[in-house]
Amino acid sequence: MNRFPSTVAGLDDILCGGLFEGGVYILEGPPGVGKTTLANQIAYNQASAGHKTLYVTMLAESHSRMVQHMSNQTFFRKAAVNADVFYLSGYRELESDGLKGVLGLLRNELARSGATLLVVDGLVLSAPGIDEGVRQFVHELQSLVSAMGCTCLLLTTGRGNALSAEQTMVDGIFSFEDQLFKGRAERVVQVRKFRGSGVVRGQHSFCITDEGLQFFPRLESMPLPDGGLADASSVTLGIPEIDAALGGRGLWTGSISLVVGESGAGKTLMGYRFAAASTAEEPGLLLIGAPETKAGACHLAGRFNIDLERALRSGGLRVETLGQSDESLDEMGHKILRLVDEAKARRLVLDGVAALADTRAFQDRGYRFLGRLLMELRRRAVTALFTLDPAEISLASGTPLAPGLAALFDNVLALEAPRDAGASRQLAVRKMRGQHGEATVISLRD
Repeated sequence: MNRFPSTVAGLDDILCGGLFEGGVYILEGPPGVGKTTLANQIAYNQASAGHKTLYVTMLAESHSRMVQHMSNQTFFRKAAVNADVFYLSGYRELESDGLKGVLGLLRNELARSGATLLVVDGLVLSAPGIDEGVRQFVHELQSLVSAMGCTCLLLTTGRGNALSAEQTMVDGIFSFEDQLFKGRAERVVQVRKFRGSGVVRGQHSFCITDEGLQFFPRLESMPLPDGGLADASSVTLGIPEIDAALGGRGLWTGSISLVVGESGAGKTLMGYRFAAASTAEEPGLLLIGAPETKAGACHLAGRFNIDLERALRSGGLRVETLGQSDESLDEMGHKILRLVDEAKARRLVLDGVAALADTRAFQDRGYRFLGRLLMELRRRAVTALFTLDPAEISLASGTPLAPGLAALFDNVLALEAPRDAGASRQLAVRKMRGQHGEATVISLRD
């Protein structure tokens, strides 16, 4: 069977390659969740590749209004309307002749247009007393599109209802929904059924932007590609006292360090020093969590003689925000890896693990998610430093810090703010992978 790639970011990864030609797929979910946008996005992506789509609506809404809404999306091309993407209403046939009339309309228009994608939008699949008629309709539709080599998307508001779609001839069922977390709505999709190949099972988050839908497969469930190991070189932290205590070599290349401490202990400044040592030859990426900004980070660093501005001007450092637009856990995970790849970063600072924790999925999956994220960074030979305030992460995630979380990291450094005037900050090296001996305590000057 030939694949029919959706060409929608992340979706084909979830489907392990895309849909199948000649298949019928149900997209179900409440109004406003993104089904119509997704179907149009796929249609116009196909138009760009020279393929045609027949888009049939079962609702009374005019096509001009739908096109007007789509015109703000970057995938939309006005020239493709009724040239490559044909809009047609099946409302009259449905009212007069029922589903049999709709099927006749689809048969004639598919033959006329030569479309390789058929979208049926707004078909009611859950009204009492129509189950047998719907099953017969889907059965005949399956035969029709299979014979014509056309892939079909059925869009409906039904959600696991009495349709018993698993008993029909459909090849896949995609359930879309909104889930609330702290007053925010996160969009998720689950592939409930998919014939022909494996999929990445479970729920996956997605967002809707001006570019259409973008899907974020659960990071820890994605196939793990082969990757080389980091070499035996080292990267200095940029803090003389710590580098000296570590034998002058700093951290092993590709190692991931966790800096733990309460608010005011100096975690952020330590991360800024590490980021400020980035160069064009050894690029760095600094990720700052809400409510911090790039300008605010540079201002704070400058007060402590940490020259982030120099690293930015040289092109050696890139500063980005994380978690400032209701991003989901997996959206942030994929964003981190994308930014690392774009910047070709060798150094990474994530200032505030709480940005990841303030998400719907972290309490259930945070441990596994972080484990896979760190594995991906090690594969890329990125030397990274994550900062963590136990009280902040507990507040963000709604649960105490998991005792085994530190075990995911290669190095664990505990910072303690001075208790008395004139006292120095203390840093305890709790764990240093590849280094023997007792924990080291270091006094630090501001």
